[in-house]
Amino acid sequence: MMHLFTDNLGAKAMSVLIASLLWLAIVGEQELATAIDVPVEYRNFPKAYEVSSDMVNRVNLLVHGPAGKMQDSFLKDATVIVDLESVTRPGERTFNLDSKAVRLPAGLSLERATPTQIRMKFEERIARDVPVQIRYAGNPSTGYRIAKQEVSPAFLRIVGPKSRVEQVQSVDTDPIELMGVVSESDFKTSTFVDDPQVRIEGNSTVRVHLVVERLRTSEQ
Repeated sequence: MMHLFTDNLGAKAMSVLIASLLWLAIVGEQELATAIDVPVEYRNFPKAYEVSSDMVNRVNLLVHGPAGKMQDSFLKDATVIVDLESVTRPGERTFNLDSKAVRLPAGLSLERATPTQIRMKFEERIARDVPVQIRYAGNPSTGYRIAKQEVSPAFLRIVGPKSRVEQVQSVDTDPIELMGVVSESDFKTSTFVDDPQVRIEGNSTVRVHLVVERLRTSEQ
């Protein structure tokens, strides 16, 4: 039975020594705290509702742990996850940014998050067709005028939170440069809706047809 303890005594002693050194290194490693900015991930967005409030994209975390874990290679994996699965009706909801919501690499602990909560307002999602407004950069060349203008399609569908969609009166084209246009011309241009919570459904590109003609002598 004694041979179990005496066989390969040198190798066993070396294993014990290595294990002891590792234990000392871990136990003796200095604990540090640091603040990091991390992204917020939103999961399980409700299909019937839209967020009408501003959304928090990044959160500051104060974390602590062994000095060896405070390197960018470890900290880069930290994130905050906000699960929206419980949202089943319109209204305001508050989500706590506690240890359940914060994902940290092994060995790190959360001291606090700033902000500690995220409040979001959810509204019914609606769609609505609004007219396309043509925008111009400057005026026609001297002695010319716009005789005719058409945009196709004339209406685009917008989608978003009910209260915000109802406030949008039109979508605008990118400015069309008129200088040098002295005849019939076609332009392909993008459109824009001036609300970050409202989006254009489908293709946002339109065609603008212009007829620019010379002013008559009596009009100049």
